Amino acid sequence: MRNLPLLLAAAMCAGSNICHATGDVAGQVLNHRLEPLHAASVLLTDAASEEQRFGAATGTDGRFVFLEVPEGTYNLVVRYLGFEEHFQRLELTDGENRDLEIVLVPQVAQQSEVVITAGRALPRLTPITFSRLSARELAQMSNMRDLPAHLSTLPSTTYYSENGNDMGYTHLRIRGFGQRRLAVAINGIPQNDPEEHNVFWINFFDLQGSIKDIQVQRGAGSAFYGSTGIGGAVNIVADPYKHAPYAAAEVGYGTLNTQRYTVEFNSGLLGSRYVAFGRFSHLRTDGYRDWSWSEFWRFFAGVTRYGDRHSVTLQTYGGPQEDGLAYSGIPKAANKTTQFDPFGNPITRKTNFSSLTRDAERFRQPHVELHHRGQLSDAWTMRQSIFWIRGNGYFDFDGSFRSADYLRLPEDWRESDLQLRSLPLYISAPGTRVQFRAALDQWQAGWMPRFTRTHALGEATIGAEARLHRSLRWGRIQESNRLPERVVGSDNDVRVYSIRGEKTVMSLFASQMYRPRQRVALQADMQITWRQYRVYDEAFFRNQFSAPYFFVNPRIGVTINPERSVNAYASVALASREPRMKSLYDGEEAGAGAIPQFELGVRNEYDYNAPFVRPEQLLDLELGVRLNQSRATGFIGVYWMAFTDEIIPSGGVDQFGVPRTGNADKTRHAGLEVETTLQVAGALSLYGNATISRNRFVKFEEHITLPDGSAASIDQAGNRIPGFPDEIVNLGARLDIRGMTLRSDIAMVGEQYIGNSNGKDMNGVSRDDLRINPYTLVNATVRYAFPDASTLAGMTLTADVTNVLNSHVLLSGNEGFGAPQFFPASEATVFVGVRYTVR
Repeated sequence: MRNLPLLLAAAMCAGSNICHATGDVAGQVLNHRLEPLHAASVLLTDAASEEQRFGAATGTDGRFVFLEVPEGTYNLVVRYLGFEEHFQRLELTDGENRDLEIVLVPQVAQQSEVVITAGRALPRLTPITFSRLSARELAQMSNMRDLPAHLSTLPSTTYYSENGNDMGYTHLRIRGFGQRRLAVAINGIPQNDPEEHNVFWINFFDLQGSIKDIQVQRGAGSAFYGSTGIGGAVNIVADPYKHAPYAAAEVGYGTLNTQRYTVEFNSGLLGSRYVAFGRFSHLRTDGYRDWSWSEFWRFFAGVTRYGDRHSVTLQTYGGPQEDGLAYSGIPKAANKTTQFDPFGNPITRKTNFSSLTRDAERFRQPHVELHHRGQLSDAWTMRQSIFWIRGNGYFDFDGSFRSADYLRLPEDWRESDLQLRSLPLYISAPGTRVQFRAALDQWQAGWMPRFTRTHALGEATIGAEARLHRSLRWGRIQESNRLPERVVGSDNDVRVYSIRGEKTVMSLFASQMYRPRQRVALQADMQITWRQYRVYDEAFFRNQFSAPYFFVNPRIGVTINPERSVNAYASVALASREPRMKSLYDGEEAGAGAIPQFELGVRNEYDYNAPFVRPEQLLDLELGVRLNQSRATGFIGVYWMAFTDEIIPSGGVDQFGVPRTGNADKTRHAGLEVETTLQVAGALSLYGNATISRNRFVKFEEHITLPDGSAASIDQAGNRIPGFPDEIVNLGARLDIRGMTLRSDIAMVGEQYIGNSNGKDMNGVSRDDLRINPYTLVNATVRYAFPDASTLAGMTLTADVTNVLNSHVLLSGNEGFGAPQFFPASEATVFVGVRYTVR
């Protein structure tokens, strides 16, 4: 077992010329008085790709060492708060050793590193399975597609778009786990909605223009802040502050009337202390599906101040948005041929049923962040963030499926009898048009401090999280052609429901990286978290309760041969996660009969300590071997994830198309992941990844209601878990020639099931509309930057083509509103743009 990493490395290198002799790069970092600097950050990155190859912090003697560095050209970057960043190009030949002396110059600020990045893995060192997208890679992808589309090029990752063209509501899955079960953070600040756990990527569309890098971790317990990462964690660093000043403008136009107008500026370093950045965009598209348009106004503005021992960043981003809702899918057959509804209306793959009633959203969610980093001493560093997020807006949609009772219509309306009052209006009052408004007003504030101590044998970190979230949800009849005027519109503001929610989160965490010897690194993490839902101030039904949860989430791992070109790691983690608020009580549906989902006590009262949907618990084992050479990287890993009470789709969807959920007693997820990159020549790079997995119910007795209203139980043990493909493959190539970059990405995703019965109905008959077919998508991008010596220097031309093969692909599906529904990818689209930068 001691030689396993070396044996696997030999297998990777066999038959190729990419593995070369290696040498060591060592050195000492000193201040201007030639005194050693303890805990200085030292990075060694590939000069061509800008990918980080090695990283370390200096010891108490100011020294660092990188072992077994392959030949090649590297950038050495040294940073220490209060000193100018040191940059040095290194040309290493076979077997060459280097011992460097680096003297940092005081008073000039280094590149910003003030954002909290707790939970981010260090290459070659941290025993966590992860991948990365750099700013350079994002710049080679279309900036008119949402982030989940770009993240889907990473291992075990898929996505789908409700609108079809990746602008609007997009959804991410990692290892098959939906984004409600992933921990997503921007600059360490949680982005999962505290009550519903969802991530609304639409709210920060265009953020990629300000992103420094994205790290995607796979597996349990991968984030200390926010929701527990059951399937993984996405950690985005938005840190656009540069020392050199510039200004840029960008315009673009493409298929589906897609448009972009962007301006941005960077002040450069002002007075050796300050850098300011601003970015403003107007983006719009008609969308691929009917009435799936989106229109965004976006801003990102901030300023960083550097001090001798402290740095502070204040930034804000967000902007208003409007979009046509497309939360319902299409019948599977409509993907290939035109179908017809019972009224004879055609249904195609572009059909969006919300187009009939012009369902739309208007929403805004600004973020304000204050980040601080301080060097308290040579050994101690403090990082902290304070943030505030405010979400406010509404959804207007057809309400004719609601009953007179739900809408709280006057008892004398149409003199209807009790039976008619409980039926949908399209039955009890045909021809009645109702536009219903569902409004949301919520805010979230928090403080997240972290202290790190660097010592001779490693690094220790302790931190905390304190967050408070509050929301008000209400609904009313906004417009109608036949309902009494006194219950319609903003002026009357007669509400059908109104309910307040609250989520409090308090957490402590600790992490210890320990180096007992040069070739071994141990890491132990522990999160202790208390979180509580509260429902209060509900109109009409007066339900109120608190539901607390307390979890201890530990993780321990070991890395063999850390910081070397070949290393291996193993980790084991326990993680628990609470259900979302609507699993406990859906107050918006109380008028339709929804009640708190808790067991009844001896006095026929709800026992708020006994919810029907229980927290899910996970035991996760990760093993991996990594190869890092100057011209090639490789990764082979396996995972085994054993769940108790996994939260899964339980049949049907809510009014916004979100699948309802329940628990499965015992489930297992196991898989093999492979990832590689290869620099074939100076201009050509190849990359790819593949996942083969098995996702099954081990013990699950599902209780269902039959069409006649009777109850039944079905043993689903051994069946595949819906939404989890067993195979995912991504391939890509990039060619760089004289300022031109050509990139192509191919995604191949295997079969997925809808429902828990392996694509069969209640009678055991296989149905094609209960499965998502395997699919292949090909995308391509061309970039050309005019040379510095030309008259058009500073200008970059872009062309992005999605779905090059013009395939009719269905990316996702669920059990829908009484029938399965599917979400199509758009046919081939083209977007062209031009960017001009003045430096």
